[in-house]
Order: sequence, then C-alpha cells, then structure tokens
Amino acid sequence: MGKSRKFAVLLITCISLLVASGCNSGKNGGNETANPVNESDYNPYGKYETPVEFTIGRHTNHVNNLPEGDTIENNLATRYVESRVNVKAKVAWETDDMGQKLSLSMTTGDLPDVMLVNREIFNQLVDNDLIADLTEVYEKTASDGIKKIYDSYSSLLLDQVKVDGKIMGLPMTNIGNQHQLLWVRKDWVDKVGAEIPKSLDDVWNLAKTFVEKDASGTGKTVGFVMDQNAMNFSPVFAAHQAFPAQWITDKEGQVVYGSVQPEMKEALADLSEHYKEGIIDKQFAVRSNEEKEALVINGQVGMLFNPWWIGYTNYKDSIKKDPNAEWVAVSAPVDADGKFKTIRQDPIGGGIVVVKKGFKHPEAIMKSINLTTDFLYSMTDDAVQYKKEHSDELLTDASRWNNDPTQIPMQVDYDDVLKRYYEDIMETDKSGDESAIQEDRIVSYRAYQEFKEKGNSIDVNTYGEYLSRIEGQREANNENLEVIPGGFYGTTETMKMKWANLKKMEEEVILKIIMGEAKIEEFDKFVDTWHRTGGDEITKEINQ
Repeated sequence: MGKSRKFAVLLITCISLLVASGCNSGKNGGNETANPVNESDYNPYGKYETPVEFTIGRHTNHVNNLPEGDTIENNLATRYVESRVNVKAKVAWETDDMGQKLSLSMTTGDLPDVMLVNREIFNQLVDNDLIADLTEVYEKTASDGIKKIYDSYSSLLLDQVKVDGKIMGLPMTNIGNQHQLLWVRKDWVDKVGAEIPKSLDDVWNLAKTFVEKDASGTGKTVGFVMDQNAMNFSPVFAAHQAFPAQWITDKEGQVVYGSVQPEMKEALADLSEHYKEGIIDKQFAVRSNEEKEALVINGQVGMLFNPWWIGYTNYKDSIKKDPNAEWVAVSAPVDADGKFKTIRQDPIGGGIVVVKKGFKHPEAIMKSINLTTDFLYSMTDDAVQYKKEHSDELLTDASRWNNDPTQIPMQVDYDDVLKRYYEDIMETDKSGDESAIQEDRIVSYRAYQEFKEKGNSIDVNTYGEYLSRIEGQREANNENLEVIPGGFYGTTETMKMKWANLKKMEEEVILKIIMGEAKIEEFDKFVDTWHRTGGDEITKEINQ
C-alpha cells in the first residue's frame, strides 16, 4: 500500500475514533449554548470586554529575525490584534508534517480550535461534521477589505469551500497572473542586431542567433534553460494550444486533461526539434536549480521563462557579473491569433482555515484575520499609524509580508493585485507624492526611483525589486494576455491512489520525447496507457 493511501486510511480511522469518542473534550468544545454569541460580537472590529483565546495547530515557525524578547505568540503583529479586539492565540503545536500531526490529534479528540488544512483534510473534516459552519461569521464579521479581496475572484474562490451552500472554511488566496513570462537580455538583442520576439518562430530564431553569435562572449552561450520537468516551458506549449498538467474544459463543456490532448503531440515535436538543434540546454534534465541559476548569473543565458517575481531570486545577481546586463519581460510567444495564453492556477493557495465545531467564538477568528490582513498590507489608517508608532519592532523590509509571526499564518490578496500594485506605483511616479501610495508598496516605488536615477549601479536587491515590481508586474498584465479558466483543481478518490503513477509516466514520456530518447509516436502509446490505467476513471469522476 502506497504512503499516501496509508495516510488516507489512517486519517479516516482517526476521524472515526474522534467521532465515536465525541468532540467535546477541549475546553472550548461543544456548542456551549449557555454562552451564546452576542449580536454585538459580530462587529468586524468590535473589541471583547474579556479576552477570547483560541488554540491553533500550525506549521513550524521559521522566522529567525524577530526582535529580542518577541515570540511567535507575542510580537508586533499579534499585539496589534490583541490591542484592537482582545483576541489571543495560543499555539497548540507546531509541525513540519501537518497531515500526520493532525491525524494524531484526532485520535485523542484534542483538535485545536483553528487549523490550516489542505483540500483533502478539509473534505474529511466536513464529511465527519468536525468543523464549524462559517457562513454567518463571514457575512457579518468579515471586514470590507476581506470581502473585497474575496469578491475579486468572483465566485471561484468561496464556491470551493462551500458545502450545501454553507461556507465551511476561509481559503488563502493564490493571486492571478503568476504565469511564465519570457525574460530576455535586451543588451544581447541589441548586440546581435535582432528584435524583441513576438511569435514562436521569433523566439526560436532569437535563441538560435544568441548561440550562433555567442552573445555571451564566453564560447558557451546557451539558448534556453528549462526545468527538469519541462513544465516551465508552458508558453511554448500554449502557443500550440497545448496545456500540459492542467485540467481544461473542451468545446463540448467536458473537463479533460491537457497532457493527453492532440495538440501536445505537435508541441512536443517542436520542442524535440529545437533540442536536437542545440537551442535548448542539452543538460537541462540533469541540472539542479542552483546550476540553472548559475548559468544566468554567469551571463551564459539570454532567455528563459519565469514568473513576474524573478527579481526576488538569485537571477538579479547577473548585474554583478555584467553591470550592462539589461533584462526585460516579454509576453511571448503569442499564438496565431496574437494571444499569449495561460491557464488560471488554483485560486486557493496555501490552504484553508477551518474552525473546530463547537468553538464558542468563531467570529473571533474572523476578527483576527481582518486585523492581520490590515496589518500585513497596511490596508487601514489605523494599521499604518500603529506600525509607524512601533517602527523599531517591525521585521526587515525583506520580510515585510512574512505571515509566520501572525496569529493565523494566512495571507489573502486581490486576484488582480499585480495590476493594482503596478498602477499604484505608476500613479505615484507621475504625481511625485509618495504619501499617496499604499504603505506596503513604498519599498518598490523607491526602488523604481533609484533605478531610474542610477541604472544597474544600484544594489542587487534594489535591482531585484525593480525587476519584479516594474518589469515583471507590468508584463504580467499585458493586454494580449488571455487567461483560460481551469477545469478542475481538486482531488478525486481514484486520483488519491493512481495519480502519482500517472504523473510519473507523463513526466518521463515528455522528457524522453523532447530529448530524442523516444520517438514522437511514443506520445500516442502514452495517451492510450494513461486512459486505460486510471485516466478515464479520474476524468469521469471529475465530470460527475
């Protein structure tokens, strides 16, 4: 029996034991109808007369730069929540294996009041009636800021945590526009007398020119580097209307798996041809991520695919090697219709916050999330003023969105936050009035000003801020972008047992075809095997 299946069996067994033993062993257990919630308690920012405490099971805290004397339970972020609404958090336990730890807690009937869980555990908790209905809590106690954030995803986000119309959890968010962009050394483009690419042919021709003219001047110029699983080449696949590793909706309205569609065969043949030509890094399948980064930093690579936040990685160090390095982000290759296509990733990011059924004040959890979000993103004047008054206690700028020290390590943000963020910087740049920009964006605005003044002579971290927040965010919202909704994001029963093997087979076949170790006809055999060994069964479950 596989490890994941063993855990699923253990989890179900533990839940059954918990149900049998009852859920009222904790101090806040039971419905506690003797102490009902007062209507005034639902006020999003209402302060309790006496402290309300909740316990939380959470992932191990990895913050190592808290001010002296502060702890994960007592720091600037937690003190802000306590001072405003009188809600306190106590860590029940910390773990690097949430699933395993949670299953052990279930055997004793000692669940924490609050948990941050994945979809699978969420569904198990719902099925066994162990978590609270948060519909009324969300409707009455969620702040306007939280509601606006969730509403930016339309119904896509909350629908995934609704059961029979009831909101059973509060999801973390996975913001939009985090797709792969083409990052290009503009100084190399100028050096070889070329132009910024648009079509797929343009992309391949530019990579070929870089190699043939040794644009790096090292004698070892690489056209393209890519990840070992080949999936970071998604823009190339999309130009062929292929969407590997994604569940998509076909023309008949049925959900199908992108990796086994006919368009994949054409895309793989294209990649295989250019790998054989030497345009794609011959060693991509065996390079570690550090080795891949080293090629970029050392100036051997002039094009690669990465999301908008490339500047926050080590790639920014390329200006140390060559102060003249000029990186630009491009939405390429576009397809025959001039569209740069991508699939909308799962809007739930990081997990779902759930509250144990019977906890006396579930609305207190919503208040904690309200205040924490205000604090992290400086969303209210009160949060801004509080941080100014306690500026000596703040984490460093590099950790300004670190949610580990908060009462509930949960982050939410607008679906289109990259557009909002970029436009905020541009409007402030025009007005010159720094006081008008949202507080959490000042670091990026100042990096932009410094880059305009000094160019690549700035500190590499400032350069990285510029790359991500100006180059990356701008291009992530290119007008030619077409975002295709995902067809399915969850896990079915058959997927729990068979998906790991199907994915392994898929990745191996794709790699072999690209590298010429298997003929393109192997794709047809893979598709047939995929359907027969679980793919059809999973597809049927999804569509039902």
